[in-house]
Amino acid sequence: MKTYKSNTAWKNLNGLLPEDFQITEDSLPLEEAWEWKGNIMHLDRYPNKDSKYRIFLHHGVGTNGRQLNMIFGNKMAQLGYDVVAMDNLGYGMTEVNQKNITYDDWVHCFADFVNAETKRDYKKPILYGLSAGGMLAYNASCFMDEVYGIIGMCFLQNDNYKVGNDTSKFKGTNWFVVPMMKMLSKTLLKTLPIAMKSVSKMDSLVNDKKALKILLEDKASAGASVQLQFLADYMTYKLPVKVEEYDRCPILLTQPELDPWTPLALSQLSMKGIKVPFEVKIVEGAGHFPVEEKGLRQLVGYAHDFIQAI
Repeated sequence: MKTYKSNTAWKNLNGLLPEDFQITEDSLPLEEAWEWKGNIMHLDRYPNKDSKYRIFLHHGVGTNGRQLNMIFGNKMAQLGYDVVAMDNLGYGMTEVNQKNITYDDWVHCFADFVNAETKRDYKKPILYGLSAGGMLAYNASCFMDEVYGIIGMCFLQNDNYKVGNDTSKFKGTNWFVVPMMKMLSKTLLKTLPIAMKSVSKMDSLVNDKKALKILLEDKASAGASVQLQFLADYMTYKLPVKVEEYDRCPILLTQPELDPWTPLALSQLSMKGIKVPFEVKIVEGAGHFPVEEKGLRQLVGYAHDFIQAI
């Protein structure tokens, strides 16, 4: 199993975080592996046998599990929660052994993992998703046996034209790009690797320029490539359950105040009319991937209060 000992990006990024959020030798998560359809999925775990809840972290298309533990998981573990972050196919330290990768694979892999963990060692599952991980958590929850709450940095229905258009790198081209991607995903070109930073607003991932440089050069996060068919599936994915019919659990949106990539209005549009309680908290002074101290403290505080109120 590959581990984060071989990855310097997270260590360099760690040094830019507020000192109280930096992972030290004494607060490193346990690294484990979980097999899914022949793939060796990497896990970053903070176990707590006494916790009533287990928080499952899922990254977006510009981050990985270790980076989520750095800004969120480590602190939630310090508050007494059992926490585990999974690197999904193509990201982090996960070893991919399947030829074809789609967004639907991401959804079902995460759902299967939560179900397996809950059966193995029962704790009430809470989901946290950063960026694209927010709506992925929603989608995956539709296939979970149990879920008690979802916390997300944004919730975007990418098949909505305005959402897809406003979050793409080349605004105004989705009318052509999306149908073309869908068509090519049914050809031999479907496994063609595409760098996410070449088609998305990855330069808006984090508001700290030093941190952005580290992330963009990291092949395990913002510098990663995905298959063309993954991108096509991601841009056209239909919700398994419409928001007006969704009744699984309450949802908390922790919207970064200074996010130039996914503004609040797009999440509000995507979640309009949702059936379950939907709460919005603004994370002050924070960017898309928050590294700012005030915002990080608010994120942890809002998440803790949300879980305790369930």
